[in-house]
Amino acid sequence: MNFVSRILASRALSRAKKLAANGRADEALRQLSQLVRQRDNPVLERALVDLRLKNCSAREPAMSEVGEPGGDTAGVMEFREGIPEVDAADFSVPLLRRAISEAGYLIVRGFFDQQDAAELRGCVDASLNARVDIESDNEAKPADNPWYYPSPHFPGKHVSFASEASKKTYMRTGSIRVIDSPRGSFKVLDIYRKHRMKAIVEAYFGEPAVLATRKWVFRLVTPRDDVGKGIGGGWHQDGRFMGQDIRALNMWVALSDCGHGTAAPGMAIIPKRISTILETGTREAQFNWVVPPSLVEEIAQAAPLTKPHFAAGDALFFDHFSLHRSGHDEGQSENRYALESWFYASSASADNAVIDLV
Repeated sequence: MNFVSRILASRALSRAKKLAANGRADEALRQLSQLVRQRDNPVLERALVDLRLKNCSAREPAMSEVGEPGGDTAGVMEFREGIPEVDAADFSVPLLRRAISEAGYLIVRGFFDQQDAAELRGCVDASLNARVDIESDNEAKPADNPWYYPSPHFPGKHVSFASEASKKTYMRTGSIRVIDSPRGSFKVLDIYRKHRMKAIVEAYFGEPAVLATRKWVFRLVTPRDDVGKGIGGGWHQDGRFMGQDIRALNMWVALSDCGHGTAAPGMAIIPKRISTILETGTREAQFNWVVPPSLVEEIAQAAPLTKPHFAAGDALFFDHFSLHRSGHDEGQSENRYALESWFYASSASADNAVIDLV
């Protein structure tokens, strides 16, 4: 950043802090966001992350125009291997609610366009690379990197597992929380705004919604050689990690072609509506959060495992009861890019870390 940019950023931050101190944090967020849209500014982008994390209480917005809960549920869904799917042009909130309640899933083809997918692939690479470069440097972390910034206002650890946190074994593949990437999170939220995600999710829940910061993730998954035989392992339900009495919805977006018929791993899914959290850590399960493969096999007798094909920009919606894992196959040779976004109804988000959905 040059001297003039730093002066402008300093003045903007001063105004934003005064607004936030006077209970006008939303206005501060709008002003800083507008400045960043005009010109990238790492200092302001980092400040936006801090402000979002500190200003995480839900608001009382107007209901969405895309569909009211309890409205007309008419709509045509095509079922492929037990999973309903629809083109983006035919998507509606009533259709989403019907698909989740009846089948547990909905695939929306072309939900994000190719330009969105390409931009977000760049965000995934830049964020993962920045984390490796910064965390592997023993010197002080730079104050102006826009792609990696573990905010001190984030509640808890910035990685998923304590062992990874202690070893600092970061790689240029894997996963990174979107909130830890100031520029990445800003670009994702702008794409959400373009696709009216706030309106969609709040209409789905019938109330204000929030975004789960611990489950808002960029993913770059590499193929595996040890895919094994049979049903495989790693089966889980995300509700196992979220606490009691939550209402949640996930939007998993493929950012590159993956799954059946491609060279990149996709998602393995049990195409069945499940309405309870299954037993974990029992029988032959290797971890306490894993549903035992033998139980998955029992369920799959009536709903055989499927690994759908996804094109870049396709979205898979499901809730916290979904039974799934990464879908690796033998002979795959390409990485899979994806964006995972979990949303909660604000009245049923338990004690999970959240930010307001804008």
